[in-house]
Amino acid sequence: MRIPKKSIINTGFKMQNSFLPVIAGLLLAVASCSPTGLSMLTRQSYHVDDKSWQEDTLKGYVFIPNSRVLVRTRHDEDSIFIEVRTRDSLSMRSMLTNGLSIWIDPQAKQNENYGVNIPAARAEMMRRQEETFQRIREEGDTLQRFSFDYASWTKSVSEKRFVITDKRGTRFDESDQVQILYTAEGGLVYTVRFGFSQAGIDKEKAEKFSVGVVSERHQAQMPATGQSQMRGPTDRYGRARQQPPTREQRPERLGLISVKGWIVFTLTDDKPAS
Repeated sequence: MRIPKKSIINTGFKMQNSFLPVIAGLLLAVASCSPTGLSMLTRQSYHVDDKSWQEDTLKGYVFIPNSRVLVRTRHDEDSIFIEVRTRDSLSMRSMLTNGLSIWIDPQAKQNENYGVNIPAARAEMMRRQEETFQRIREEGDTLQRFSFDYASWTKSVSEKRFVITDKRGTRFDESDQVQILYTAEGGLVYTVRFGFSQAGIDKEKAEKFSVGVVSERHQAQMPATGQSQMRGPTDRYGRARQQPPTREQRPERLGLISVKGWIVFTLTDDKPAS
């Protein structure tokens, strides 16, 4: 028996309708697996007067996803104190070379509207480790032979100005909001103080906020703005000849890694009992 074309079309339409709930379910599953759909880790922000965090040096810390970098927050009536630390040599090398951005989102999401950008230590690295780089050039890119003078570099970076982004806009600011330490135990520690008012957070009403820690390749590893690109060999028309990047311009050859993650922190309203 021959089925009319109209019936075929109707049958197909019914089949499509029957698959709509399945397709919708698949789309929701994919969305939940996307970066924006992931639920962030949640931890507690400790009051600065809480002595328990001093007794337990690891209390309140949480690993940033897919990294060996720890982060925790403390707060008082006016400010949030964000501590980022690691004892992993590769993570330290990467964070110093790539620079570090620490973001605060009062909506507890992943908005990069308020935060501090800490400059990279790459310029100091080149000046202070010239002999090391000469040895690398002669013997090849060997990560084992690449070392850092952490104390000198962290001091140099601390003396620089930092890029502050808050309710007043984006500007260079002095380093009183940022401290960088190299501990006796062999750890690198960044401490950033950020005022509630800077991020537009009403502490009386706020229950939580999120902190983003980002250390990736960025402009700090490119030629400085304003440098002439016409230096070096030129073609017969006087145009700059394209040159392959040097070892210093290829930080990935030195085994650098990226750090990027967000953590949600809840605020406690009451001071701990003394």
